[in-house]
Amino acid sequence: MADPRPNPTARTERTPQLRVVLLDRDGVLNVNRPDHVTRAEQWRWLPGALDACARLTGLGLHLAVVTNQAAIGRGLLTAYELDRIHDRMVADLAAVGVPRPVILHCPHPPAVGCSCRKPRPGLLTGALEQLQALPAQALLVGDHDSDLMAAAAAGCWSLHVRSGRGRPPAAHPGCLGSVPGLAEAAELITTLTATDWRRSPLPRAEGRYPGTTRPREGARP
Repeated sequence: MADPRPNPTARTERTPQLRVVLLDRDGVLNVNRPDHVTRAEQWRWLPGALDACARLTGLGLHLAVVTNQAAIGRGLLTAYELDRIHDRMVADLAAVGVPRPVILHCPHPPAVGCSCRKPRPGLLTGALEQLQALPAQALLVGDHDSDLMAAAAAGCWSLHVRSGRGRPPAAHPGCLGSVPGLAEAAELITTLTATDWRRSPLPRAEGRYPGTTRPREGARP
């Protein structure tokens, strides 16, 4: 059976250089609740997000969800319930033909100082390792400064969406701009891949966000 993972060294006329879309979760895929999503029954897709995922995978891109879930470390969410939330997300994706994405989460509160919590790059580098992709072949879609900072730290491109925590943040290296939501992000990414994505690798901001501790899987295999 052929390995479905992208080969970062392959170069063909039909395969664009952009291969992976890294997705923050809350505020990008689902409604961002101030009290956290702590039960599967609270999951609500943002308008257009599910179809946007189908559009992205229809382009041949691989998806990965990289999400801070400090509610676990604070005792507000169990790992079992997070599995249930992600099982629901995966089932909804499968219903529109989207393969199971890589899902990684950081369970730590900020005070722990771990290397996987965004804005550090551990979640992103862990996802890229699993997908055997280079940072320059990945674009992160996020709704917060910490997402864009993590992308810069990992050497990935990024795109801000205003569907979560509001207006565009300060400029960050590699950020391509801000759009209303994931549907518009997918439209822009479609245009980029149609023009054959060719962008130079970004320098990784390792001095600012050191460490790449392997993050924890966000859902059951």
